[in-house]
Amino acid sequence: MSELSRNANRCLQHYLAVFTEHQQLDNNSHALDEVLNQFLNQRPDGKKHSWLDRAAGLAAAPFWRDAEIVNASKISALALSRILRHEGAISTELLEHLSHSAPGILRWAIRYSKLFTRSDSELWKLLRERTQGEEWRIFIGVCDRLLEQLKPFDEQIQRAHKQLGYLSLLETLSYLSVLAYERLIPSGIDDTAEDYWRVYNRIISDKLRTCSDEDFNLNEVRLGQSLKQHLSPIIFPSPAITQECVDNIEAFAVLIAATKERIEYEGSIDWFCFDPECRYQLEPGKPVIYNETEYGTRTWRHTEQKYQALWRYWMNRGIREFIDRGMAEIQIGSKESHELNTLAYIKAVRSELQLQEIYGLDEEIELAGGGRARLFQTLLSSELHSAFFQSDYVQPFQKHYAEFGIVSKALNKLAFNGLVNGENRFPMTWAEEDQKVKRTTGWTVCREYPQGSSLAAKAILDFWTNDLKAVSNGLKEQPQLPVPTLYERPFYKIGRYNFQFPWVVAQQNNLTAVVNNLRRIGARRTGQMMETRRIEQRLADQLRQRGFTVIVGYQPEHIDQEDPGEVDLICYRDGLALLLEVKSGYIRSNVREIWLHRTNTLRKAAYQLGRKRVAVEAALKRDEILRKKLECSDINKGIRLHAWIVDSSIELDQHWVDGFLVVSLESLHVILRDECQLLVEAEQIPQEVTNMMFSTGFSAARFVEIVEAGEIWKRLD
Repeated sequence: MSELSRNANRCLQHYLAVFTEHQQLDNNSHALDEVLNQFLNQRPDGKKHSWLDRAAGLAAAPFWRDAEIVNASKISALALSRILRHEGAISTELLEHLSHSAPGILRWAIRYSKLFTRSDSELWKLLRERTQGEEWRIFIGVCDRLLEQLKPFDEQIQRAHKQLGYLSLLETLSYLSVLAYERLIPSGIDDTAEDYWRVYNRIISDKLRTCSDEDFNLNEVRLGQSLKQHLSPIIFPSPAITQECVDNIEAFAVLIAATKERIEYEGSIDWFCFDPECRYQLEPGKPVIYNETEYGTRTWRHTEQKYQALWRYWMNRGIREFIDRGMAEIQIGSKESHELNTLAYIKAVRSELQLQEIYGLDEEIELAGGGRARLFQTLLSSELHSAFFQSDYVQPFQKHYAEFGIVSKALNKLAFNGLVNGENRFPMTWAEEDQKVKRTTGWTVCREYPQGSSLAAKAILDFWTNDLKAVSNGLKEQPQLPVPTLYERPFYKIGRYNFQFPWVVAQQNNLTAVVNNLRRIGARRTGQMMETRRIEQRLADQLRQRGFTVIVGYQPEHIDQEDPGEVDLICYRDGLALLLEVKSGYIRSNVREIWLHRTNTLRKAAYQLGRKRVAVEAALKRDEILRKKLECSDINKGIRLHAWIVDSSIELDQHWVDGFLVVSLESLHVILRDECQLLVEAEQIPQEVTNMMFSTGFSAARFVEIVEAGEIWKRLD
């Protein structure tokens, strides 16, 4: 490592000052944790300090030489993993020292940072050369073995890319769409649609990194020529599919299979890197990684049960709201489509309730490029699209496949019947924007617009559209840029055309799609702060309805010249106070995303909550105005204070993070409404329901008992 830059040295001095200050107040390991939390929370702040400056400054601190405090620290491995992301941040000499004095910490840091997957890393080469001992030999051997498993699939992928590289983006999507219909054939295979969508996302993203501007200069002539050469021969073989199409189909099948295997092995690497239960070994005939206990599997299974219970809860709420709106006796659309359209309407109502009550959305959604779309119309449009593609594409295809037993013949029959009726029933659909708007307008009919609104349809289309040229340009500049998945934005813009994949839209989870569209892809929207404030206000309103006095956004006095930060909610009733830190994000789908959420968002929330709890406890004793607002004037009787992290996600519900309980916002919602009976299937809901969880009436003590014991989930076991 070279001499510290001026900014890195400033960071070092900040960390040394924090360590010295907290060393006087507490023990050395807690002082180190305070420093490491500051580093992970991007302190010292200011645009002039980069992550590299902070990492280099922290790595230069002398406390890394003290094995006792490094090994005692709760987050030294996490902070060290952040340092290891930067090749020039840490010295060779310190790495060698840590490999002897804190080998377990360093090995977890390597796992967390996935350092061993960076083939060009000088740090990893150095560690491989200079670490000694049996434990390091086994660890490095396991890392090598995990990477070796990827090589055969990488070779297959590279060969397929070389063979298929001449195809345009449109032609790539054409072949993928044909092969995707194989996944719609009923079979005994356990793979879900989402498993293959991840594969398709990877293949499409790789293609977008190599696209030229010509791929997006799509007009009617080029579209027709491409489809005639690469899609029509497969669907309408006369007399047989051309050899070029056969070769390409086979190459894409290999590419899909190899990419799927690679992604699955990447999952094994993520398991090794981010699952605290994962152990490793190098013994002949035994797997290199394994779980020591079944705890992780049981936890994951229990989380899935919670997901399913909440899905039933919101569907039951949606059915009730559907009836209350007077829709139960109304025919929706044609008689033939009424049943599917009714289900689509109920799902849209369900999602509207959940998005407003849990994610803080209002009646309109702010669009990334300006403008607004009405929430319910956006949801209903997506559900009706799903119903349409299910009834007009997927079900007929499955019927034809049952008749012919060959995918190409089933696609031929589906497309031919569409042509007879003047409709596009190809494996993917396309239309110019004005045509798509016109088709969508009919799904925006409401009291305000009895004939539908083209402006509303355009806003909905904008919300769901993924401009592939913009994504391609972004990936070329930032290879790690988050890319919308197939279902998060299921309209794909190429030139002046919008494409859709029936095999995605018919099966996608539209609630997850809209949440992740807003919270993952649109994480930097200007409207997100307002949504977060609404979440806090609506939770406060629920608590007030249960007799709590609630203050939202309380700012305690500074402690020792430090700002403890704004408190999201302080609630009081019956001698009991609640201190709530509210966090809201997107819906996660893998172990790495959940680990990042725990170690970034929830760790930081716990750190903040610890400071806020101290400040609030002090304020309750000396701030008469605060006590008056909370209506807890008699401080002599004592106040029991419970501090929770309230999270819109469900994955870490009922987990403890640095001494604080994580509670899902949805579970609080169900408890406060006393609606645990709606967590079951509709036909299992008891006819008479009164005080399911509060049999002797609501009390703050009983509420806390239910929440902290996770009582609403007990019946899932």
